[in-house]
Parts: sequence; structure tokens; C-alpha cells
Amino acid sequence: MEKTGEVTAGSEIPALTKTAYMPIDPDTRNVIHTDDYARNFGMRGALVGGSILLSYILEMLYNYFGEKWLYHGKIRVSFTGGGAINGDIVTAHGLVTAIEPDEAGTCIRLDVWLENQSQNRIVTGEASCIR
Repeated sequence: MEKTGEVTAGSEIPALTKTAYMPIDPDTRNVIHTDDYARNFGMRGALVGGSILLSYILEMLYNYFGEKWLYHGKIRVSFTGGGAINGDIVTAHGLVTAIEPDEAGTCIRLDVWLENQSQNRIVTGEASCIR
């Protein structure tokens, strides 16, 4: 279900807050994603994988655009440092930067980011979707 309604450049879309969680595969070879290994390096716990952090932004965009996101959505992100540790509270945000006509409809462009509980942006990027 599309939930875009009337939007203008500068509009924020509804944010999504999650508790970051890294499911542990006992056979993982990327051991920074395990609590014990990460703690040996002075971290509070396992580093949450980038694909999981990205999924929180994708869920926010799906909640906003509905199924149109699956067929007409595009995203490009950068992981900007800091990351998230198991149990961190993270919030996905989106800010409409442009609304442009497109052959397939109207293209909505957004700045998107994920921030941790300290309000540090740990993932930043741009997204667009035709509606």
C-alpha cells in the first residue's frame, strides 16, 4: 500500500527505529560479528553487519512507498563509520530532496541515513522511487 500522500521537497518520511541485532551463525568466518571475538578487541559486543543495517533503511522505504519500492526503487549508500553493536538503537530517516516528472510517473528523490542512539550517522545515501 502506497503511503506517499502529498509530499514536497524538504518533507521527512516516517522514521523507523529498531534495536540492531546480528544473528550469529556458529560457522561464521567473519568473527568480528561474534560477541566473544569483538569483546576481545574492546568492543561492547558483535558488530552488526552492513547488510542488516541497510535492511533497516530498506524497510523504512518499503513502509513509505509500498510495493512500488520493490519494482521502482533505487538506493546507493555509504557506511560512514562507527557501525552498530548488538543492542544499539538505530533509526532510519528519509528527507525528500526533489520531486521530478519521469516517463513512468513521478520520481521522488530522498537523502536517507541510519543513525545510532548517539545520533551519529552510520549509513548515509540517496534513494529514489517512481510513484
